[in-house]
Amino acid sequence: MKKDISAEELARELSECFSESCDFALRETLLPCGVTVYTASFIVYCDKTYISEAFLQPLLLAEDKKYLVSSMTASKLMALSGKEDAKKAVLGGCAVLFFENEGKLFIYTSDARSAINRSIAEPDGETVVRGPREGFVENAEVNVALLRKRIKTEKLCVEKASCGNISPTDIYIVYIKGVADKESVERIKKRLSKINLSGVIDSGYIEHTLGDSRYPLFPDVGNSEKPDKVAAKLLGGRVAVICDGSPVVLTLPYFFIESLQSAEDYLKSPYHATFLRIIRLIGTFVAVFLPGIYIALMEFDTAALPHTLYMTVSESRNDIPFTLFTEIAVILVVFEIIREVGVRMPRAVGDAVSIVAGIILGDAAIKAGIASAPVIMVAAISATCSFIAVPMMNSLPLLRLLCLVFGRTFGLFGVTFFLIVTLSCLAVKTSCGKPYLSPFTPLKIKGLYDSVVVIPDIALSGTQNETEVR
Repeated sequence: MKKDISAEELARELSECFSESCDFALRETLLPCGVTVYTASFIVYCDKTYISEAFLQPLLLAEDKKYLVSSMTASKLMALSGKEDAKKAVLGGCAVLFFENEGKLFIYTSDARSAINRSIAEPDGETVVRGPREGFVENAEVNVALLRKRIKTEKLCVEKASCGNISPTDIYIVYIKGVADKESVERIKKRLSKINLSGVIDSGYIEHTLGDSRYPLFPDVGNSEKPDKVAAKLLGGRVAVICDGSPVVLTLPYFFIESLQSAEDYLKSPYHATFLRIIRLIGTFVAVFLPGIYIALMEFDTAALPHTLYMTVSESRNDIPFTLFTEIAVILVVFEIIREVGVRMPRAVGDAVSIVAGIILGDAAIKAGIASAPVIMVAAISATCSFIAVPMMNSLPLLRLLCLVFGRTFGLFGVTFFLIVTLSCLAVKTSCGKPYLSPFTPLKIKGLYDSVVVIPDIALSGTQNETEVR
């Protein structure tokens, strides 16, 4: 580059810029050929051994000024155009080397970040009985490598973007050319370019921005910590978004049916996988509608229940001082409190607290005459089924309470109306411009082969959820 600024001036500016950072290091080295070389880096962020062996030692052995650049042994050396690029490179964990030679200023950078990442391990949130146990880590480049390890094709494209006004964060967009929808890829790039945040600490910061709904009740962006699961989605036409610093990789578009699917479905008998998916679908409906149907039958549509069953449940509530609606609502809220306590506490303590609290409080409430046994059973079954579709477990409790209100107000008609409204909202919802209820609406026969029912040929192909996205 032209000598708009001297090496000494650049060194002075970098020193002033990072003068309040004690971990910033700027070293000045005089080479035998008479050239003064400056190296700038953060000592706790960069590998000092790599800087010494890839930069300084080869330069000290160079006898001719013409061969300074070629003498450096860094695996990837990139030229920079100015001081602003040099500052960004230093902040990104790279080592920056610059010097003057024959009246020109040369600035080069190389990734010298030290290995400060945790080892690859099985993610706690997506444990499997059978299948790969690798999980993503907080280093985006390692995550990209884990995907390349599974998808060995030149069509796998990896594009880099940056988000964050104060602290820029690297974002990688990964897709398979010719398989992923071009419109979806461009839509994701456009939305990433419009993100206005000070910094992106985790992929969750940009998740809602990438979705079609600003504040979605149903998830419209998929996420996973397992490379094999994301690789399967890429083969099915999805686009992955990897955020540096987060072990959770986002996938788009995301369909409702994916909430009922598991990576292990493709490692089992297709008949057993179909059975499990039907169980998950039934469990999802139970989690949302069971309390609402229960209160509707007990207070409005008693004729729909067998007389013996109705009398048995009614007798269990003879000494309960609260209304049925209050009783169910309180019990459901208590279950959510117990769940939150179990999640926030350390695992060894949280599991014990959740189990003990659930058993003791339920039994004590029945003996004290505060709650009836049927209500405890309804609430427990509904709360347990909330975990059967993990991607939707944060949405189902809210839907359950809304359904409870409709059932208490309008009976079975209210529950039916709530079901129709919910399905209508799902029918008009989109993810990255694609119908959320695909392949059911609009109907796509090919997509039905791997929806609730698993056709053996599709399952054996090993490609997860080949719902048409193009």
